[in-house]
Amino acid sequence: MDTDRSPAPGAVGLIGLGEIGQVHAAAIRQSPAARLVAVADATPELLPPFEAAGVRGYRHAGELIADPEVGTVCVCLPHYLHFPVTLEAIRAGKHVLVEKPLTTSLEEGQQLVDAAAAAGVALGVSHNQVFYTAHLEAKRLIEGGAVGRPVLIRLRLGMGPAWGGWRDSPGLNGGGLLADAGVHRLYLALHFFGPVREVRAVLDAHRQQGETFAVIILVFRSGSLGIIEANHHGPPGTFDDEIEITGSDATLRLAGLESLFTGYRSGPALSMFRDRQWREVPVPADDWSASVRASVTAYLDAVTAGREPPVTGAAALETISLLQRIYDTAAVLPGPVNLG
Repeated sequence: MDTDRSPAPGAVGLIGLGEIGQVHAAAIRQSPAARLVAVADATPELLPPFEAAGVRGYRHAGELIADPEVGTVCVCLPHYLHFPVTLEAIRAGKHVLVEKPLTTSLEEGQQLVDAAAAAGVALGVSHNQVFYTAHLEAKRLIEGGAVGRPVLIRLRLGMGPAWGGWRDSPGLNGGGLLADAGVHRLYLALHFFGPVREVRAVLDAHRQQGETFAVIILVFRSGSLGIIEANHHGPPGTFDDEIEITGSDATLRLAGLESLFTGYRSGPALSMFRDRQWREVPVPADDWSASVRASVTAYLDAVTAGREPPVTGAAALETISLLQRIYDTAAVLPGPVNLG
């Protein structure tokens, strides 16, 4: 190997082989623009299936980052590890796609964006729900004027009991429900309605204690409004992420990517209320794993072609900034709050 040449961006190393990492691996293998050359995970039993297929396996992230063939790194680790591992990869001259959220703090996110710019590498973030076909069609309808003037977006997040593990630790997760699954609600609000001018929020606990209930009002620069309602108190199997977008001429209802994937909801993925009646808006069949694969593929297509990633680090930083504004300005209910 000619070590004087920069590694090809299509030679991908994957760090983290949990559920989301396995989906990333499938996307890389299916990509015509990239190939999986190395994986890393601290659990040794996860490595042999990849090694049997000729993919180099490492026990430590740093070992994979040091691999001279790897040009692009996918980071699929718990939230608190996003910053140190991504920064190490950037400083090694690697392009990086990191799972959401970019980081657990605004300051760390800004450091990554600045470091990527200084190193001349492409930093991307997997905001997979942007690539979900029903969301793509809803965005097209809004931009095409089918709903008239956008007035209000309502985003639900109703979930069952806490998942356990590192996600139950606000220090490792970056907060509570909003810092975890709630990130999808935040970036979709920005994706559909644009920048936010003003925030009002009520939480059941401070960020450091890990909120499990939130009601957020967003005032967008356009003058449109948004409401996010989130709670972590449903029975087992609950996952409600329905979205409703109201315009002056029509309303769109999105049943929710996770809602349909888990079986919590059924029916059409996208419906429109116009002329006093609801009708289904046909969209290609899709699901959670396909949306993740689409996100990974879109990043790899861009970076191998020398284009800007579809979700840049700077764009993802806007989501982290919105989350920070919510935490900084939220009123916390007097406690203790017993939600059962």
